[in-house]
Amino acid sequence: MTWLRWLRQLSLPALRHQAGRQLLALLAVMLGVALPYAVHLINAAALGEFAAAARSIEGQPDLILSRQGGTLDLALFERIAAMPEVLVAAPQVEAAVQMRGADGKVHGLRLLGIDALAATTLSPDLLARPPADESPLQLWLDPQRLHLNRAAAQLLDEQQALIELRHTQGLQLQTTRLQRGGQVEAGGGPLAVIDIAGAQVLLGRMTLDQMALRLQAGVTAEQFLTQATLPSGVRAVPPSDAGARLASMTQAYRVNLGVLSLMALFTGSFLVFAVVSLSVAQRQPQLALLGVLGLSGRERAGLVMAEAALLGLLGSGLGLLLGWELHATVLKLLGGDLGATLGISRVRGAQLEQLPLLVFGLLGFIVCLLAAAAPALAVREMPVAQVLKGLGGAPLRHWPFWLGPGLLLLALPLALAPPWHEMSLGAYAAMLLLLLGGMLSLPQALALLLKRPGGRALAQLARARLREHSGDALQTLSGVLVALALSVAMLVMVGSFRESLQQWLTQMLPAELYLRSGLRGGAVLTPELVAAIQQSPLIERNEPQRSARAWHADTGQEVALQARAFDPAALPLVGAWQKVDRTAVYINEAMRDEWRLQAGQGISLRLMGGARLDGRVAGIWRDYSRQTPALLLPLSDYRRVSGDLAVSELLLWPKPGAEKVTEHLRSLAPQAEDIEIASASDLRSLSLRIFDRSFVLTHGLQAVALAIGLFGIAASQSAQTLARRREFGLLRHLGLARGDILRLLLREAALLAACGTALGLLLGLAISAVLVWVLNPQSFHWSMEMHIPWLRLLGLLAAVFLTAIAAALLAGRQALSADAVQSVKEDW
Repeated sequence: MTWLRWLRQLSLPALRHQAGRQLLALLAVMLGVALPYAVHLINAAALGEFAAAARSIEGQPDLILSRQGGTLDLALFERIAAMPEVLVAAPQVEAAVQMRGADGKVHGLRLLGIDALAATTLSPDLLARPPADESPLQLWLDPQRLHLNRAAAQLLDEQQALIELRHTQGLQLQTTRLQRGGQVEAGGGPLAVIDIAGAQVLLGRMTLDQMALRLQAGVTAEQFLTQATLPSGVRAVPPSDAGARLASMTQAYRVNLGVLSLMALFTGSFLVFAVVSLSVAQRQPQLALLGVLGLSGRERAGLVMAEAALLGLLGSGLGLLLGWELHATVLKLLGGDLGATLGISRVRGAQLEQLPLLVFGLLGFIVCLLAAAAPALAVREMPVAQVLKGLGGAPLRHWPFWLGPGLLLLALPLALAPPWHEMSLGAYAAMLLLLLGGMLSLPQALALLLKRPGGRALAQLARARLREHSGDALQTLSGVLVALALSVAMLVMVGSFRESLQQWLTQMLPAELYLRSGLRGGAVLTPELVAAIQQSPLIERNEPQRSARAWHADTGQEVALQARAFDPAALPLVGAWQKVDRTAVYINEAMRDEWRLQAGQGISLRLMGGARLDGRVAGIWRDYSRQTPALLLPLSDYRRVSGDLAVSELLLWPKPGAEKVTEHLRSLAPQAEDIEIASASDLRSLSLRIFDRSFVLTHGLQAVALAIGLFGIAASQSAQTLARRREFGLLRHLGLARGDILRLLLREAALLAACGTALGLLLGLAISAVLVWVLNPQSFHWSMEMHIPWLRLLGLLAAVFLTAIAAALLAGRQALSADAVQSVKEDW
């Protein structure tokens, strides 16, 4: 094609001449492709690792039998295993225990008691490899041998033969030493596997936590359930897809992070637009001459688009390579968490797949073509004869004046739209329309700013010039407007979230000290320890708390339960609480949204142990600790209904002036490691550190996008200023000094920057309102109050404003470096 020949003969030398600016655009495209691709790879690797680890432990059964809030007796197992429809029945016992590591500290561990013979069929990854001189059955069936996976084995010395295990037996904490067995292939966190008989003796109970069933060939789950008569509370369900469950739980976080990672590509598109516009501005005479020599407008536009395509291909290819290396580096340094609290520390790299490569590569390529479309269209419609005479350029097409305000108004109903399949598509669309509407409203906003009459000659000239070329404001400020608006929105959202979290922690942590069992995992405090602490002379006041689980009486949906004494007025409630005629239950926002409940509605729950609780929702509270359903009720009501007197945690208020309270409380336990104690201030600090860590990547992505936007200012200013060399030469001939022209440029830049920063601030606040009041409640079930960090916002606005001024000054010096006569000689 003709324009390909011109690309080789004319464009490549021109691109080499503008290597610095082209390199800047190339870097923007690289980062714009690399960041979302790396985020996608990290998320895919983390989810794949989690799912593989879960499958290696759960195996591949057809059904899993369990009892809500209880255990299964051996008689039921024997009856189910003897059914002709069942091929294999694998019993399992599970508990949270502790193991003393090589560092002398105790570490949490998941203990599984299995039937090795059944596991050979269902869960072979749970079977340890025997040494050459020992039979597999002798190793697997030994109740004194503990087999560890890789994560658990790394906590011990390689030559350590005995393992000190801390566990509960009944309600008492016990310490047992077992022989170290082999290593199992199951992945995930620290895991210990033992023969089921050894686990039952170790835990002091002859019951099972669940049974995994493999049915006979041709037998369906429905046929089995028809033949089996299961006791009340026992359910048989297919094995859950752990990977799909985790993907669903973290979907909102991953989608938001993916959208945020696209900020760099979005703002980078404006930098590409500015660089292409600058290239066109500098080469207008050459392009016009090509038009006179016979190159059609379509071929001239194709030449510009070919240059953008070359930039897109190279930038996308390099971006994919950078994204792959970036994801490997992040996984090596930080693991696969990315702030979503996935509980995954060590993750292997993602597998190279063709579809993501194609999608992200095409994304960068298409963005470059779209960014170059407007300059290419302007070149196509260029009045070549006038350009050669210096009487006109290649103006960009102006949008209808009503389009920008119309998009801004359209954003409101979209922001109020309900989520679709748990995705806030309306909120995302509203934010996009706010950005597009703000960009297209720049000329109108600038016109309002230029209405003030009078002033000195340079001020009048600056306003007149901007008034006549208001459409160029879109080209100059679009990129920085997007980056600034999104940066303002993220600053306000994160600041609002952090301030709301601090207030929530103050409300939810009323005590000075918090004490729980060192075993965690649902372990409770022994009655003797609770009594000793309550009678301690150093403790002025204490309140027991029970943390457990409950299930919807009809659907079986699980909910976290917390029972303690509290004042409803002191809870972080959404709205007011109300008195009810049944047991008062306070639900979190996730439970309200998922179970479609409102204050005043009745609710029936099955508690651990089988008791049924019929209550009524008395209020809805904010819960920043989870995104899943949870409820809170008075401890007295819970004990009355359930008969459960166990204590999971103790809230403690030491006496004024009491010293060494923590050491005293540890001395009351049989061993200091039996309990964990934390002060309210420590818990608040830990929570805020976790919060800040969760937003490290967010701030990094935001900084990259803002940096690209700031570079876009410099490129846009250069494009506009260099295109005005003849104008500056004419002003010099009319008597203006070089300093006068620089002051003129600075006035224009100040007006443009003031307009851009003001509109960026307003757009950012509007987008932050969508984030705080729509996206967060819909995605995470977290409502919050808006708090605006004015000092940080003012610093951000000042940085953007000064960058625009500095860019104008540098571009003006470059444009005025040529001799004035040489600048206007084409007009003679």
